[in-house]
Amino acid sequence: MDSQHRHELKTNELAEGLKHLPGLLKDNANTIIGIILIGVALITWPMFNKMSRQKDIAEQTEITQSIQMMDQDVYAVLQAPADDMLAKSEALDALLVNADALVEKVSGIDNRNLAALAQIKAAQAIRTELHLRQEVDADMLERQIQKAQNAYQEALSSANTPTLTAMAKFGLALCSEELGQTDQAAELYQQIAGDENYKATVFPTQAQRRLDTLSDNTEVFNFAAVPVVIEEEVVDTEEVVEPTAVEMIEPAAETIVTESAEKTDAEQPVEETAEPQAEMP
Repeated sequence: MDSQHRHELKTNELAEGLKHLPGLLKDNANTIIGIILIGVALITWPMFNKMSRQKDIAEQTEITQSIQMMDQDVYAVLQAPADDMLAKSEALDALLVNADALVEKVSGIDNRNLAALAQIKAAQAIRTELHLRQEVDADMLERQIQKAQNAYQEALSSANTPTLTAMAKFGLALCSEELGQTDQAAELYQQIAGDENYKATVFPTQAQRRLDTLSDNTEVFNFAAVPVVIEEEVVDTEEVVEPTAVEMIEPAAETIVTESAEKTDAEQPVEETAEPQAEMP
């Protein structure tokens, strides 16, 4: 068999294979597509995994920085001089601004637990601002506590760990207690204290402690009026009369005159009495 004949045979085999290629691809389409997808995944997965880790690190860093800023605001409020109301007010306003900014950042966080932690920290900052502010009216209290409750509720929906879930539920109970809703607060405390999923956390103990003192915190104490004793001013009738300048001078003058008279009498010579001599007989 010469070379030209062998070339013709190979050409015929190739043409025959190409003729059956469409049917072969059609019959094995799913297998081929699966192989291609696996290959693409093997190539791109490390890249996406690295990008995801970098994003998580960036989100954690940003949330950590925001939490640190709120802690610095609280420290600034506590360190502000008592008479410097402007500095204290500015620190409190900055605390609220940073808390609101942290809540807004949660929408772009893919990590559910990290988002829950951010919501909890923002709610804690909102409640802390109320406790540090000296004058809080009823409208401000209700508005701020409602904002904190919304943040705790979002955290409760996002969290998938017992610690974060218990933390969010405990925050909701505190908000209810601060609004005077003692029945709702007691129910939440009982749920935390009795849930076995939270047994490994510190919150069942804290919830039970709050539950034991809840009635004391809501009890109204009526203090008896203290009688006012008016002390009469005792006036001393025996007044000490200080001598006047003239009265002080007169005794001194009398003393000087007396001393001069005694001195004159002492210096006056004594007159000798001459006795008469006897006459001679």
